[in-house]
Formats: sequence, C-alpha cells, structure tokens
Amino acid sequence: MKSHTSVLVAVGIGAVLLGCSSGPSQSQAFEAIQSGIKEEGSCILPVDILSHVKMQHTTKGICVPKEGATKARACIDALVAAGVTHRMPESYMLAWPDDVASASLSDVPAYERRPRSQVFGTCVELVGELREGRFTCADARADKVVKVTATDDTHAEVRYDREVKLRPAVTAIDAACGTVTRPPGDSTVAFVKGSSGWTLASAAGAAGDGGAP
Repeated sequence: MKSHTSVLVAVGIGAVLLGCSSGPSQSQAFEAIQSGIKEEGSCILPVDILSHVKMQHTTKGICVPKEGATKARACIDALVAAGVTHRMPESYMLAWPDDVASASLSDVPAYERRPRSQVFGTCVELVGELREGRFTCADARADKVVKVTATDDTHAEVRYDREVKLRPAVTAIDAACGTVTRPPGDSTVAFVKGSSGWTLASAAGAAGDGGAP
C-alpha cells in the first residue's frame, strides 16, 4: 500500500511540474511570432558560383573574370535581370581592382596595372548579403504553430510552419546558376517567461525581462 501511495504522489508531482512547464499556448505563440518576427525569404547561390567570382570588398563590388567563368557570368547576368543587383558604372570598370589599387608600386609596378575592364567581364554591386551568396527570392509569412516544447519552467521552444512564395525570377536564376537553396518552410524560436508572461526571447532580452535562454 505504501509503494502504491508513493507512485501516486510521484505521478501527481510530475503532473504539477508538467503543468507549470507547458510553455505558451499555440495561439499566444503564433500572435507573438506574427508581431515580433520579420520573416525572410532568402535563397543561397551554389558554392561553385561564389568560387568563380572576385569580391571587391573595399568598393563593394562582385566581379566575374573574363576567362574561365562562363557559368558565373550567366548567373550574375540572371541576378541583374531579376533586379537582385545592378551593374557597376563604366567609371568603375576603368579603375584598378581593389587589390591593385591598395598595393604599392613596388609590389605591383605601374606597367602591370590593368583596369577592371581588362581583367573582368562584368562587375555588379555587392548588395545585402550577396557576399555570402544570399539574396531575397521569396515572400514569406508565418503560417501556423506546429509544436510547443517547454525546456524548463521559464523557457520554451516553438516550431512553426512558414508559407513561402517564390518570386517568378527564381526559375531563370536556377537555369543560369544551378538550383539555388530555397528558404526554409519552417522555423524554431525561443520563448521566455517573465513578469509579463511568455514572450519571444529576443524581445524579453531587449526589455530586460529574463533574457534569452
């Protein structure tokens, strides 16, 4: 009888703890996600494209060599056609590449210095996160909360589905660049429970109400 009573007590305590650690409700979490998270719809270019272009970090440009980069040139042209980036002006192409412009005459003599137009087939603006091959290719929004998992009494993780609508230009970019990595169809965010209840961990940290998990 004593053993049976102990089991009931243990089960009861477990139920109480579970109730205290249930995390935010799905509707509460979804409302916080909709109001507190700016959804991104970014694609990522194939690695082999990035390996065939030359970043101009100082002047914020991406250049494609004249030789041996036919696919990279087609890819960059497709990005320009889609409005992801824009071609650099003629004056930019007539200037020296960044590595040459920053080198001393003893390292790169004047007679060895060539303008970008002689080295590269095209140069475009290094906009946004294009340095990492990332560019906006879709419109995304939170769709529904899938699962709420409490990690302890004051922290929880919420996984939710996203509705991702690819922009029409992605088809042409795929054809020129190779299939780009699509934006994820789901995401997981952290929640924290403070004096005002359950909130997104990032918002709680900014308000000084418990911080991120």
